Amino acid sequence: MRLIIRIFLTITAIGMLGGCGFKDIDKRFFVVALGIDLSDNEKKPYRLTLQLAVPSPKIEPGASKVQIETIDTASVAEGVRMLKAYVDKELDFGHCKVFLIGEKLARQDYQNLLQWMSRRRDIQSVADIAIGKPDAETLLQVMPVSERYPGNTLFLSFGADGTESSYTYVESLSDFARRASEKGLDPLMPVIQKDSKESYIINRTALLSKKRMKLVLSPSESQLYNQLAKDFTKSSMHGMFEGMDLVVAITELHSKFQIGKVDGEDTVTMHVKMTVVFEEAPRGLYETDWASIERALNQEYAKTCVALLKKIQKAKVDPIGFGLRYRATHPGNGAWKQWQSMYPAIKFKVLADIKIEGTGLIK
Repeated sequence: MRLIIRIFLTITAIGMLGGCGFKDIDKRFFVVALGIDLSDNEKKPYRLTLQLAVPSPKIEPGASKVQIETIDTASVAEGVRMLKAYVDKELDFGHCKVFLIGEKLARQDYQNLLQWMSRRRDIQSVADIAIGKPDAETLLQVMPVSERYPGNTLFLSFGADGTESSYTYVESLSDFARRASEKGLDPLMPVIQKDSKESYIINRTALLSKKRMKLVLSPSESQLYNQLAKDFTKSSMHGMFEGMDLVVAITELHSKFQIGKVDGEDTVTMHVKMTVVFEEAPRGLYETDWASIERALNQEYAKTCVALLKKIQKAKVDPIGFGLRYRATHPGNGAWKQWQSMYPAIKFKVLADIKIEGTGLIK
């Protein structure tokens, strides 16, 4: 009898429960990319651009269908709520893997945007974040002819499933948030430029302080940074030997650094060890003494690395994390202040060890 009463009460309680508010997939608009720019309205300084996926039965090049919605707003959170009045379905950020920040906004202050991205529960921390040049809205209007489904081109540009370019720095939202708050480690993002109505270019890297963008690296500097900071091996290096142009492909790369005194001066000493294979070289190189070529490449590579490190130092940013290493190896409350006084004048020394594996020719 007690069992029957329990079953009856359970069924009654279930019947009294309200709906969970879940909406079917056909009643949702999946946001695949979000762009945030500065507007011309002082009262509504942010311009939000949403790229919404439109479901399509076709999965083939050029079959991608998207809907673009734009609004000027006083805050990002308010703008997202206002955009719900522009569409007939619930906005879902669960599939939003790309966030674009307009260049003009990045040069002013990005902290409010980062706070919103970090707090909203349906935004993935593994989403990619980048700077759009000239602005995010323009880039989200680009419709690549090869795109198979909405947002696919940008996903493949940053993911390992598609292209892996040595000029493209890939930054996730979680890592960016960590860098934006960590002492001794500054944030950086890739810069996306519009090539035409149908394509992008991602070959520059922006270095930022804890508040705004400070410096944009050139394509060659972006590749060099990826080599030093990420040991990116699918890259190349240009050099000169006795007036001849040489291009080598890097097959193995390892870098490390120490901070200490060299000849009585505070110095960051970076060791870079790599093995390379020639991709472009003059005829007769196979019979040439490779030791002299290696010495020339070592000197030129070290000189280029020091120039890049000094340029980053002059911009007063530290994306590699020299300051973080110093804090870790010098415990105490005064370590951070000591590093802040050291970094503007610290010396850089790069020791390159390049070994040639072959000329790329079968003899």
